[in-house]
Amino acid sequence: MQVRCQICGKVTEVAVWTKEYQRLKDSPDHPYICRACQQKIQAEAKKDQKL
Repeated sequence: MQVRCQICGKVTEVAVWTKEYQRLKDSPDHPYICRACQQKIQAEAKKDQKL
């Protein structure tokens, strides 16, 4: 299944055996965020917590 990241717009192939695939299959409106954007968001959140 090909999905588009809601943050950066990158198209990614999600493998059938992953948890993300099941989430998207069960709820097609679930927003997809790629790993790179997830890591960026987490890093920014940790940085903001320290301030």
